[in-house]
Amino acid sequence: MNKSAIVSVYDKKGLGPFVKFLIENDYIILSSGGTAKYLRDAGLEIQLIEEFTGQEEILGGRVKTLHPRIHAGILARRDVAGDMEVLKNMGVPPVDLVVVNLYPFLERVRETEQGGEKNHTSLIEDIDIGGPTLLRAAAKNSHFVAAVCDPNDYEMIIEEIKASRVVSLDTRRNLAKKVFAMTAEYDAEVARYFSLKERLLDDEGNRILLAPIESCILEKEADLRYGENPHQQAAVYRPFRGVNATVVPLWQQLQGKELSYNNLLDAQAAIDLFVAVESRFAEQHVSVIIKHSNPCGVAVRGNAVDAFIEARKCDPVSSFGGIIAVSGVVDGNFARTILEGFVEVLVLSDLTDEARAVFAKKKNVRVLKCDFARWKLSSDRPQWRMRCLADSYLLYSADRSSEGVSSATVVTERKPEVSMLDDLDFAWIVCKHVTSNAIVVAKGLSAIGVGAGQMSRVDSARLALERAKIHGHDVSKSVAASDAFLPFTDVLEVLNDAGIGALIQPGGSQNDSCVIESANERKMCMLFTGVRHFRH
Repeated sequence: MNKSAIVSVYDKKGLGPFVKFLIENDYIILSSGGTAKYLRDAGLEIQLIEEFTGQEEILGGRVKTLHPRIHAGILARRDVAGDMEVLKNMGVPPVDLVVVNLYPFLERVRETEQGGEKNHTSLIEDIDIGGPTLLRAAAKNSHFVAAVCDPNDYEMIIEEIKASRVVSLDTRRNLAKKVFAMTAEYDAEVARYFSLKERLLDDEGNRILLAPIESCILEKEADLRYGENPHQQAAVYRPFRGVNATVVPLWQQLQGKELSYNNLLDAQAAIDLFVAVESRFAEQHVSVIIKHSNPCGVAVRGNAVDAFIEARKCDPVSSFGGIIAVSGVVDGNFARTILEGFVEVLVLSDLTDEARAVFAKKKNVRVLKCDFARWKLSSDRPQWRMRCLADSYLLYSADRSSEGVSSATVVTERKPEVSMLDDLDFAWIVCKHVTSNAIVVAKGLSAIGVGAGQMSRVDSARLALERAKIHGHDVSKSVAASDAFLPFTDVLEVLNDAGIGALIQPGGSQNDSCVIESANERKMCMLFTGVRHFRH
Protein backbone atom coordinates (compact mmCIF):
# COMPACT_ATOMS: atom_id res chain seq x y z
CA MET A 1 0.00 0.00 0.00
CA ASN A 2 1.38 3.39 -0.98
CA LYS A 3 2.14 6.02 1.63
CA SER A 4 2.51 9.74 1.00
CA ALA A 5 5.06 12.35 2.01
CA ILE A 6 5.12 16.11 1.60
CA VAL A 7 8.62 17.41 0.93
CA SER A 8 9.37 21.15 0.87
CA VAL A 9 12.77 22.24 2.13
CA TYR A 10 15.19 25.16 1.98
CA ASP A 11 18.23 23.15 3.11
CA LYS A 12 18.62 20.29 0.64
CA LYS A 13 21.46 18.53 2.44
CA GLY A 14 20.98 14.78 2.12
CA LEU A 15 17.58 15.24 0.49
CA GLY A 16 18.17 13.32 -2.76
CA PRO A 17 19.15 9.98 -1.19
CA PHE A 18 16.43 10.32 1.45
CA VAL A 19 13.62 10.91 -1.06
CA LYS A 20 14.99 8.18 -3.35
CA PHE A 21 14.73 5.77 -0.41
CA LEU A 22 11.16 6.86 0.31
CA ILE A 23 10.14 6.33 -3.31
CA GLU A 24 11.75 2.88 -3.31
CA ASN A 25 9.64 2.10 -0.23
CA ASP A 26 6.34 3.00 -1.89
CA TYR A 27 5.99 6.64 -0.84
CA ILE A 28 4.27 9.09 -3.18
CA ILE A 29 6.08 12.41 -2.95
CA LEU A 30 4.27 15.75 -3.09
CA SER A 31 6.56 18.73 -3.51
CA SER A 32 6.58 22.38 -4.52
CA GLY A 33 8.72 25.14 -5.99
CA GLY A 34 12.47 24.82 -5.83
CA THR A 35 12.32 21.49 -3.99
CA ALA A 36 10.27 19.92 -6.77
CA LYS A 37 12.72 21.18 -9.39
CA TYR A 38 15.69 19.89 -7.36
CA LEU A 39 14.17 16.43 -7.03
CA ARG A 40 13.11 16.20 -10.68
CA ASP A 41 16.56 17.34 -11.79
CA ALA A 42 17.90 14.45 -9.71
CA GLY A 43 15.73 12.09 -11.76
CA LEU A 44 13.19 11.43 -9.00
CA GLU A 45 9.48 11.08 -9.72
CA ILE A 46 7.39 13.48 -7.69
CA GLN A 47 3.99 15.16 -7.98
CA LEU A 48 3.72 18.94 -7.88
CA ILE A 49 1.59 20.21 -5.02
CA GLU A 50 -0.12 22.70 -7.35
CA GLU A 51 -1.17 19.81 -9.59
CA PHE A 52 -2.50 17.93 -6.57
CA THR A 53 -4.45 20.90 -5.19
CA GLY A 54 -5.48 22.41 -8.51
CA GLN A 55 -4.16 25.75 -7.27
CA GLU A 56 -0.99 27.20 -8.73
CA GLU A 57 1.49 29.02 -6.53
CA ILE A 58 0.49 32.66 -6.09
CA LEU A 59 1.78 35.94 -4.65
CA GLY A 60 5.30 35.30 -5.82
CA GLY A 61 5.46 31.98 -3.97
CA ARG A 62 4.06 33.30 -0.70
CA VAL A 63 1.15 30.84 -1.02
CA LYS A 64 2.09 27.31 -2.09
CA THR A 65 1.00 24.73 0.49
CA LEU A 66 -1.75 26.59 2.39
CA HIS A 67 -4.61 24.52 0.99
CA PRO A 68 -7.32 22.27 2.53
CA ARG A 69 -6.29 19.28 0.39
CA ILE A 70 -2.81 19.47 1.93
CA HIS A 71 -3.73 20.12 5.55
CA ALA A 72 -6.67 17.72 5.59
CA GLY A 73 -4.28 14.92 4.62
CA ILE A 74 -1.90 15.90 7.41
CA LEU A 75 -4.42 16.54 10.21
CA ALA A 76 -6.91 13.72 9.61
CA ARG A 77 -7.13 11.26 12.51
CA ARG A 78 -6.93 7.71 11.22
CA ASP A 79 -9.02 6.40 14.12
CA VAL A 80 -11.87 8.89 13.61
CA ALA A 81 -14.27 7.55 10.98
CA GLY A 82 -15.60 11.02 10.15
CA ASP A 83 -12.13 12.31 9.38
CA MET A 84 -11.39 9.43 7.03
CA GLU A 85 -14.77 9.82 5.32
CA VAL A 86 -13.90 13.48 4.62
CA LEU A 87 -10.60 12.45 3.04
CA LYS A 88 -12.36 9.82 0.93
CA ASN A 89 -14.89 12.35 -0.34
CA MET A 90 -12.12 14.84 -1.14
CA GLY A 91 -10.02 12.21 -2.87
CA VAL A 92 -7.12 13.02 -0.56
CA PRO A 93 -4.75 10.35 0.79
CA PRO A 94 -3.62 10.59 4.42
CA VAL A 95 -0.12 12.04 4.74
CA ASP A 96 2.40 9.88 6.62
CA LEU A 97 5.52 12.03 6.47
CA VAL A 98 6.10 15.80 6.31
CA VAL A 99 9.67 16.78 5.47
CA VAL A 100 10.15 20.53 5.81
CA ASN A 101 12.85 22.93 6.90
CA LEU A 102 12.46 26.68 7.01
CA TYR A 103 13.75 29.78 5.30
CA PRO A 104 16.89 30.69 7.29
CA PHE A 105 15.46 33.78 8.97
CA LEU A 106 17.68 33.51 12.06
CA GLU A 107 20.80 33.21 9.91
CA ARG A 108 19.69 36.19 7.77
CA VAL A 109 19.30 38.35 10.87
CA ARG A 110 22.82 37.41 12.04
CA GLU A 111 24.27 38.08 8.58
CA THR A 112 22.56 41.48 8.47
CA GLU A 113 23.89 42.37 11.92
CA GLN A 114 27.40 41.23 11.09
CA GLY A 115 27.27 43.24 7.85
CA GLY A 116 26.39 46.38 9.78
CA GLU A 117 22.92 46.79 8.26
CA LYS A 118 20.39 48.48 10.53
CA ASN A 119 17.26 48.40 8.32
CA HIS A 120 15.22 45.23 8.63
CA THR A 121 12.72 45.52 5.77
CA SER A 122 14.78 43.39 3.37
CA LEU A 123 14.35 40.42 5.73
CA ILE A 124 10.57 40.22 5.59
CA GLU A 125 10.57 37.66 2.77
CA ASP A 126 12.82 35.41 4.85
CA ILE A 127 10.01 34.86 7.36
CA ASP A 128 8.56 31.41 6.61
CA ILE A 129 4.78 30.93 6.83
CA GLY A 130 3.92 27.74 4.98
CA GLY A 131 6.81 25.74 6.43
CA PRO A 132 5.95 26.22 10.12
CA THR A 133 2.27 25.62 9.32
CA LEU A 134 3.02 22.27 7.68
CA LEU A 135 5.34 21.20 10.49
CA ARG A 136 3.02 22.26 13.31
CA ALA A 137 0.10 20.43 11.68
CA ALA A 138 2.17 17.26 11.32
CA ALA A 139 3.57 17.55 14.86
CA LYS A 140 0.06 18.04 16.29
CA ASN A 141 -0.99 14.81 14.57
CA SER A 142 2.19 12.97 15.57
CA HIS A 143 0.10 9.98 16.64
CA PHE A 144 -0.10 9.24 12.92
CA VAL A 145 2.33 11.57 11.09
CA ALA A 146 6.13 12.00 11.28
CA ALA A 147 7.19 15.66 11.15
CA VAL A 148 10.80 15.95 10.01
CA CYS A 149 12.44 19.37 10.33
CA ASP A 150 16.10 18.35 10.65
CA PRO A 151 18.16 16.75 7.84
CA ASN A 152 20.25 15.09 10.55
CA ASP A 153 17.25 12.85 11.27
CA TYR A 154 16.98 11.38 7.76
CA GLU A 155 19.30 8.46 8.48
CA MET A 156 17.43 7.51 11.66
CA ILE A 157 14.13 7.48 9.77
CA ILE A 158 15.62 5.37 6.98
CA GLU A 159 16.81 2.80 9.52
CA GLU A 160 13.38 2.61 11.20
CA ILE A 161 11.55 2.16 7.90
CA LYS A 162 14.05 -0.51 6.89
CA ALA A 163 13.43 -2.35 10.16
CA SER A 164 9.65 -2.09 10.47
CA ARG A 165 8.27 -0.27 7.42
CA VAL A 166 7.04 2.59 9.64
CA VAL A 167 8.39 5.39 11.81
CA SER A 168 7.70 4.40 15.41
CA LEU A 169 5.34 6.33 17.66
CA ASP A 170 8.18 7.20 20.08
CA THR A 171 10.19 8.64 17.22
CA ARG A 172 7.19 10.58 15.90
CA ARG A 173 6.69 12.11 19.34
CA ASN A 174 10.36 13.04 19.62
CA LEU A 175 10.23 14.60 16.16
CA ALA A 176 7.15 16.59 17.21
CA LYS A 177 8.99 17.83 20.29
CA LYS A 178 11.82 19.05 18.10
CA VAL A 179 9.39 20.75 15.70
CA PHE A 180 7.63 22.73 18.42
CA ALA A 181 10.92 23.73 20.05
CA MET A 182 12.29 24.81 16.68
CA THR A 183 9.19 26.82 15.69
CA ALA A 184 9.10 28.40 19.16
CA GLU A 185 12.70 29.52 18.72
CA TYR A 186 11.96 30.72 15.19
CA ASP A 187 8.84 32.67 16.19
CA ALA A 188 10.59 34.13 19.22
CA GLU A 189 13.35 35.50 16.99
CA VAL A 190 10.76 36.95 14.60
CA ALA A 191 8.99 38.60 17.56
CA ARG A 192 12.29 40.05 18.78
CA TYR A 193 13.04 41.30 15.28
CA PHE A 194 9.73 43.14 14.98
CA SER A 195 10.06 44.57 18.49
CA LEU A 196 13.25 46.33 17.32
CA LYS A 197 11.31 48.09 14.52
CA GLU A 198 13.84 49.67 12.17
CA ARG A 199 16.95 48.87 14.23
CA LEU A 200 19.00 45.72 14.38
CA LEU A 201 22.16 47.38 15.73
CA ASP A 202 22.83 50.08 18.28
CA ASP A 203 24.52 53.39 17.45
CA GLU A 204 27.96 51.77 17.79
CA GLY A 205 27.04 49.01 15.33
CA ASN A 206 26.73 46.29 17.99
CA ARG A 207 23.90 43.78 18.34
CA ILE A 208 21.20 45.13 20.64
CA LEU A 209 21.25 42.88 23.70
CA LEU A 210 18.09 43.99 25.49
CA ALA A 211 15.35 44.20 22.88
CA PRO A 212 11.75 45.00 23.84
CA ILE A 213 11.08 41.27 23.45
CA GLU A 214 13.66 38.67 24.43
CA SER A 215 13.17 34.95 24.86
CA CYS A 216 15.21 31.82 25.36
CA ILE A 217 14.09 28.30 24.42
CA LEU A 218 15.92 25.80 26.61
CA GLU A 219 16.53 22.07 26.40
CA LYS A 220 17.70 19.99 29.33
CA GLU A 221 21.27 18.79 29.20
CA ALA A 222 21.35 16.94 32.51
CA ASP A 223 19.72 16.61 35.90
CA LEU A 224 21.94 17.64 38.80
CA ARG A 225 22.33 15.98 42.18
CA TYR A 226 20.52 18.89 43.85
CA GLY A 227 20.30 22.67 43.91
CA GLU A 228 21.98 25.04 46.35
CA ASN A 229 20.88 22.63 49.11
CA PRO A 230 19.94 18.93 49.05
CA HIS A 231 16.22 19.64 49.40
CA GLN A 232 16.22 21.69 46.16
CA GLN A 233 16.00 20.29 42.64
CA ALA A 234 18.27 21.45 39.83
CA ALA A 235 19.10 20.73 36.22
CA VAL A 236 21.35 22.30 33.62
CA TYR A 237 19.86 23.51 30.34
CA ARG A 238 21.33 24.77 27.09
CA PRO A 239 19.70 27.17 24.66
CA PHE A 240 17.85 25.09 22.06
CA ARG A 241 20.29 24.79 19.18
CA GLY A 242 17.69 24.35 16.48
CA VAL A 243 18.14 21.98 13.58
CA ASN A 244 21.37 21.13 11.78
CA ALA A 245 23.17 21.90 15.04
CA THR A 246 26.30 20.02 16.02
CA VAL A 247 26.89 20.74 19.69
CA VAL A 248 30.48 20.29 20.84
CA PRO A 249 30.49 20.73 24.63
CA LEU A 250 32.97 23.18 26.13
CA TRP A 251 33.69 20.65 28.85
CA GLN A 252 33.20 16.99 29.63
CA GLN A 253 33.29 15.11 32.92
CA LEU A 254 35.97 12.45 32.91
CA GLN A 255 35.24 10.93 36.31
CA GLY A 256 33.71 11.53 39.71
CA LYS A 257 30.34 11.91 41.39
CA GLU A 258 27.43 13.65 39.72
CA LEU A 259 27.75 17.41 39.60
CA SER A 260 25.56 19.63 41.73
CA TYR A 261 24.24 23.14 41.12
CA ASN A 262 26.94 24.61 43.36
CA ASN A 263 29.67 22.60 41.62
CA LEU A 264 28.73 24.08 38.28
CA LEU A 265 28.45 27.65 39.57
CA ASP A 266 31.86 27.37 41.20
CA ALA A 267 33.34 25.66 38.14
CA GLN A 268 32.14 28.54 35.98
CA ALA A 269 33.64 31.06 38.42
CA ALA A 270 36.94 29.16 38.33
CA ILE A 271 37.05 28.93 34.54
CA ASP A 272 36.02 32.57 34.02
CA LEU A 273 38.78 33.79 36.34
CA PHE A 274 41.30 31.32 34.93
CA VAL A 275 40.62 32.46 31.36
CA ALA A 276 40.81 36.14 32.33
CA VAL A 277 44.18 35.74 34.07
CA GLU A 278 45.58 33.46 31.38
CA SER A 279 44.60 35.97 28.67
CA ARG A 280 46.72 38.63 30.38
CA PHE A 281 49.66 36.38 31.29
CA ALA A 282 49.60 34.17 28.21
CA GLU A 283 53.20 33.01 28.33
CA GLN A 284 52.95 31.66 31.88
CA HIS A 285 50.93 29.09 33.80
CA VAL A 286 47.85 29.89 35.87
CA SER A 287 46.10 28.17 38.75
CA VAL A 288 42.82 29.20 40.36
CA ILE A 289 41.04 27.83 43.43
CA ILE A 290 37.41 28.79 44.07
CA LYS A 291 35.25 28.32 47.15
CA HIS A 292 31.61 29.43 47.21
CA SER A 293 32.10 31.40 43.97
CA ASN A 294 35.04 33.40 45.37
CA PRO A 295 38.75 32.90 44.72
CA CYS A 296 40.73 31.67 47.69
CA GLY A 297 43.85 31.08 45.62
CA VAL A 298 45.20 32.49 42.36
CA ALA A 299 48.77 32.47 41.10
CA VAL A 300 50.81 32.87 37.93
CA ARG A 301 54.16 31.09 37.52
CA GLY A 302 56.45 29.78 34.83
CA ASN A 303 55.62 26.21 35.80
CA ALA A 304 52.09 24.77 36.15
CA VAL A 305 52.84 22.83 39.35
CA ASP A 306 54.44 25.89 40.95
CA ALA A 307 51.40 27.98 40.01
CA PHE A 308 49.12 25.51 41.78
CA ILE A 309 51.33 25.28 44.87
CA GLU A 310 51.46 29.08 45.16
CA ALA A 311 47.71 29.39 44.62
CA ARG A 312 47.05 26.93 47.43
CA LYS A 313 49.36 28.88 49.74
CA CYS A 314 47.04 31.90 49.54
CA ASP A 315 44.50 30.26 51.86
CA PRO A 316 45.20 26.54 52.36
CA VAL A 317 42.32 26.19 54.83
CA SER A 318 39.67 27.58 52.48
CA SER A 319 41.19 25.63 49.59
CA PHE A 320 40.00 22.43 51.29
CA GLY A 321 37.17 21.09 49.13
CA GLY A 322 37.71 23.77 46.52
CA ILE A 323 37.10 23.92 42.79
CA ILE A 324 40.44 24.09 40.99
CA ALA A 325 41.38 25.16 37.47
CA VAL A 326 44.93 24.54 36.25
CA SER A 327 46.87 25.07 33.04
CA GLY A 328 49.17 22.77 31.17
CA VAL A 329 49.02 19.02 30.74
CA VAL A 330 48.50 17.38 34.12
CA ASP A 331 50.89 14.46 34.54
CA GLY A 332 51.10 11.90 37.31
CA ASN A 333 53.30 14.03 39.57
CA PHE A 334 51.04 17.05 39.16
CA ALA A 335 47.95 14.89 39.86
CA ARG A 336 49.47 13.61 43.11
CA THR A 337 50.32 17.18 44.15
CA ILE A 338 46.74 18.29 43.55
CA LEU A 339 45.36 15.35 45.55
CA GLU A 340 47.44 16.19 48.61
CA GLY A 341 44.37 18.14 49.72
CA PHE A 342 40.65 17.46 49.39
CA VAL A 343 39.37 18.42 45.94
CA GLU A 344 35.71 18.76 44.93
CA VAL A 345 36.19 19.57 41.25
CA LEU A 346 39.30 19.82 39.09
CA VAL A 347 39.12 21.59 35.72
CA LEU A 348 41.98 20.99 33.30
CA SER A 349 42.71 21.19 29.60
CA ASP A 350 44.52 17.87 29.23
CA LEU A 351 46.09 15.07 31.23
CA THR A 352 48.29 12.03 30.75
CA ASP A 353 47.26 8.40 31.13
CA GLU A 354 49.27 8.26 34.34
CA ALA A 355 47.33 11.21 35.73
CA ARG A 356 44.05 9.47 34.83
CA ALA A 357 45.18 6.45 36.80
CA VAL A 358 46.10 8.61 39.80
CA PHE A 359 42.72 10.39 39.78
CA ALA A 360 40.89 7.08 39.33
CA LYS A 361 42.01 6.08 42.81
CA LYS A 362 39.92 8.99 44.13
CA LYS A 363 36.63 8.01 42.52
CA ASN A 364 34.59 10.85 44.01
CA VAL A 365 36.83 13.62 42.67
CA ARG A 366 35.09 15.24 39.73
CA VAL A 367 37.54 15.83 36.88
CA LEU A 368 36.35 18.08 34.06
CA LYS A 369 38.23 18.49 30.79
CA CYS A 370 37.60 21.99 29.45
CA ASP A 371 38.41 23.68 26.15
CA PHE A 372 39.57 26.95 27.71
CA ALA A 373 40.23 28.61 24.35
CA ARG A 374 36.69 27.94 23.11
CA TRP A 375 35.29 28.98 26.50
CA LYS A 376 37.01 32.34 26.10
CA LEU A 377 35.72 32.80 22.55
CA SER A 378 32.21 31.92 23.67
CA SER A 379 32.28 34.19 26.71
CA ASP A 380 33.72 37.10 24.72
CA ARG A 381 30.62 37.23 22.52
CA PRO A 382 27.85 39.65 23.56
CA GLN A 383 25.67 37.88 26.10
CA TRP A 384 23.02 38.65 28.62
CA ARG A 385 22.52 37.18 32.04
CA MET A 386 19.19 36.45 33.71
CA ARG A 387 17.92 36.16 37.28
CA CYS A 388 14.47 35.62 38.66
CA LEU A 389 12.85 38.52 40.54
CA ALA A 390 9.56 37.29 42.07
CA ASP A 391 7.28 37.14 39.00
CA SER A 392 9.70 39.06 36.78
CA TYR A 393 13.20 38.59 35.43
CA LEU A 394 16.33 40.71 35.58
CA LEU A 395 18.27 40.73 32.32
CA TYR A 396 21.65 42.38 32.12
CA SER A 397 24.65 42.29 29.83
CA ALA A 398 27.61 40.17 30.93
CA ASP A 399 30.57 42.07 32.39
CA ARG A 400 33.07 41.72 29.56
CA SER A 401 35.12 44.84 30.24
CA SER A 402 38.83 44.04 30.16
CA GLU A 403 40.55 47.30 31.04
CA GLY A 404 43.74 47.23 33.08
CA VAL A 405 46.83 49.15 34.05
CA SER A 406 47.63 50.11 30.47
CA SER A 407 44.40 52.10 30.20
CA ALA A 408 44.27 53.32 33.80
CA THR A 409 45.16 56.82 34.96
CA VAL A 410 47.78 57.42 37.62
CA VAL A 411 46.19 60.03 39.91
CA THR A 412 48.90 60.36 42.55
CA GLU A 413 52.28 62.05 42.65
CA ARG A 414 53.95 58.69 43.09
CA LYS A 415 54.01 56.67 39.90
CA PRO A 416 53.88 52.85 39.89
CA GLU A 417 57.23 51.16 39.78
CA VAL A 418 57.79 48.80 36.88
CA SER A 419 57.81 45.89 39.31
CA MET A 420 54.29 46.86 40.44
CA LEU A 421 52.60 46.92 37.03
CA ASP A 422 52.02 43.19 36.58
CA ASP A 423 50.83 42.81 40.16
CA LEU A 424 48.39 45.69 39.75
CA ASP A 425 46.99 44.14 36.58
CA PHE A 426 46.78 40.76 38.27
CA ALA A 427 45.05 42.15 41.37
CA TRP A 428 42.54 44.06 39.23
CA ILE A 429 41.60 40.95 37.22
CA VAL A 430 41.14 38.85 40.34
CA CYS A 431 39.16 41.58 42.10
CA LYS A 432 36.65 41.68 39.24
CA HIS A 433 35.81 38.04 40.02
CA VAL A 434 35.29 38.52 43.77
CA THR A 435 31.87 39.12 45.34
CA SER A 436 31.34 42.77 46.30
CA ASN A 437 32.48 44.54 48.35
CA ALA A 438 35.85 43.23 47.20
CA ILE A 439 39.45 43.94 48.14
CA VAL A 440 42.33 41.82 46.80
CA VAL A 441 45.93 41.99 47.99
CA ALA A 442 48.53 40.60 45.58
CA LYS A 443 52.28 40.15 45.52
CA GLY A 444 54.55 38.42 43.04
CA LEU A 445 51.56 37.42 40.84
CA SER A 446 49.88 35.63 43.73
CA ALA A 447 46.73 36.56 45.57
CA ILE A 448 47.75 36.65 49.22
CA GLY A 449 44.62 38.16 50.75
CA VAL A 450 41.00 38.26 49.55
CA GLY A 451 38.25 40.22 51.27
CA ALA A 452 34.91 39.25 49.73
CA GLY A 453 31.25 40.08 50.15
CA GLN A 454 31.40 42.38 53.16
CA MET A 455 28.78 45.06 53.73
CA SER A 456 31.56 47.56 54.50
CA ARG A 457 34.48 48.05 52.13
CA VAL A 458 36.81 48.79 55.01
CA ASP A 459 35.82 45.44 56.53
CA SER A 460 36.74 43.77 53.24
CA ALA A 461 40.15 45.46 53.42
CA ARG A 462 40.67 44.32 57.01
CA LEU A 463 39.53 40.79 56.11
CA ALA A 464 41.97 40.59 53.18
CA LEU A 465 44.83 41.67 55.42
CA GLU A 466 43.76 39.34 58.22
CA ARG A 467 43.60 36.35 55.85
CA ALA A 468 47.07 37.21 54.56
CA LYS A 469 48.46 37.45 58.09
CA ILE A 470 46.83 34.18 59.25
CA HIS A 471 48.48 32.27 56.41
CA GLY A 472 51.91 33.80 56.88
CA HIS A 473 52.05 36.22 53.95
CA ASP A 474 54.19 39.36 54.13
CA VAL A 475 52.06 42.19 52.73
CA SER A 476 54.87 44.74 52.61
CA LYS A 477 55.57 45.91 49.07
CA SER A 478 52.31 44.30 47.91
CA VAL A 479 49.54 45.97 45.92
CA ALA A 480 45.77 46.02 46.32
CA ALA A 481 42.67 46.35 44.15
CA SER A 482 39.16 47.54 44.99
CA ASP A 483 36.21 46.64 42.76
CA ALA A 484 34.51 50.02 43.37
CA PHE A 485 35.53 53.55 44.37
CA LEU A 486 36.52 54.53 47.91
CA PRO A 487 33.96 56.94 49.39
CA PHE A 488 36.33 57.75 52.28
CA THR A 489 40.02 57.53 53.06
CA ASP A 490 39.64 54.71 55.60
CA VAL A 491 40.21 51.80 53.19
CA LEU A 492 43.34 53.40 51.77
CA GLU A 493 44.65 54.11 55.29
CA VAL A 494 44.03 50.53 56.47
CA LEU A 495 45.85 49.11 53.43
CA ASN A 496 48.77 51.52 53.58
CA ASP A 497 49.24 51.09 57.35
CA ALA A 498 49.78 47.38 56.62
CA GLY A 499 52.54 48.17 54.13
CA ILE A 500 50.69 48.22 50.80
CA GLY A 501 52.24 50.78 48.47
CA ALA A 502 49.89 50.83 45.47
CA LEU A 503 46.14 50.63 44.93
CA ILE A 504 44.09 50.26 41.75
CA GLN A 505 40.41 51.23 41.87
CA PRO A 506 37.69 52.64 39.57
CA GLY A 507 37.55 56.17 41.01
CA GLY A 508 34.41 58.26 40.60
CA SER A 509 33.60 59.12 44.21
CA GLN A 510 32.65 62.65 45.24
CA ASN A 511 35.54 62.30 47.68
CA ASP A 512 38.15 61.28 45.12
CA SER A 513 40.17 64.42 45.79
CA CYS A 514 40.35 63.62 49.53
CA VAL A 515 41.41 60.03 48.85
CA ILE A 516 44.07 61.22 46.37
CA GLU A 517 45.31 63.79 48.90
CA SER A 518 45.60 61.08 51.55
CA ALA A 519 47.52 58.85 49.15
CA ASN A 520 49.93 61.67 48.32
CA GLU A 521 50.51 62.40 52.01
CA ARG A 522 51.35 58.73 52.50
CA LYS A 523 53.51 58.63 49.34
CA MET A 524 51.28 55.89 48.03
CA CYS A 525 50.62 55.13 44.35
CA MET A 526 47.01 55.00 43.13
CA LEU A 527 45.46 54.32 39.72
CA PHE A 528 41.89 54.90 38.50
CA THR A 529 40.45 52.54 35.87
CA GLY A 530 37.15 54.35 35.39
CA VAL A 531 35.20 51.07 35.42
CA ARG A 532 33.42 49.52 38.41
CA HIS A 533 33.04 45.73 38.79
CA PHE A 534 30.36 44.99 41.36
CA ARG A 535 29.53 41.28 41.49
CA HIS A 536 26.39 40.14 43.26
